[in-house]
Amino acid sequence: MLYYYSAMDNLNIPLDIIVYAVIAVLLLGRLWFVLGTRNDNETQRPNPFTPPAPQPVPTPDSNVIPLRPQPILPPASLAGGLAQVAAIDPNFQEKQFLQKARDIFTVVVAAYAANNMASINEFLSPDLAAHFQKMADARASQGQTAQSRVAAISDAEVIAARAENDAAYVTVQFVSNQENILRDADGTIIGGAEGRLEQVTDIWVFSRNAQMTEGKWIVVETRG
Repeated sequence: MLYYYSAMDNLNIPLDIIVYAVIAVLLLGRLWFVLGTRNDNETQRPNPFTPPAPQPVPTPDSNVIPLRPQPILPPASLAGGLAQVAAIDPNFQEKQFLQKARDIFTVVVAAYAANNMASINEFLSPDLAAHFQKMADARASQGQTAQSRVAAISDAEVIAARAENDAAYVTVQFVSNQENILRDADGTIIGGAEGRLEQVTDIWVFSRNAQMTEGKWIVVETRG
């Protein structure tokens, strides 16, 4: 009888170990085939620790719509507003301006009550003069007459200021003692009283074209 000789006979390795080894080699080869190669068209996952690439700077030819420039905001403080006014009107002096504003205030209050608008139109903007005339005409159409007198201005101070293009705007708060009397068509007093003073607070906005040497301060807005 012939005897078949194999090298495995000397190693004494069990057959099942050999089978497992062969299977392991086949699996490793399969994994290398799948994981060890990558198609050029395959998307590669980004590395989370890689810093982001800098964004390109838009060029004039790009489709990026630039933001509109922000409008110039009113000054945040009175000092900043006065600095704006002084920048376009180096001759502006707050003390002298307030004295002129006091005079205009006193004249306008009295003339408006008396419906004598012609004497004060030069101190008012066209829009404000038209508004005052309308109010005075409405009072007159009811047969009413008014009388106002500023007995004293206890306080007049600048509370806001700004510059727009060539125009300066200064807001003044007046605190005054006034005698205000309103009469009906028969002359009977229907508002106020002779000799009785009341404290009134008014806020007026004055404006002036700083580029005009002879430009006057005029009132452009009033509110109580």
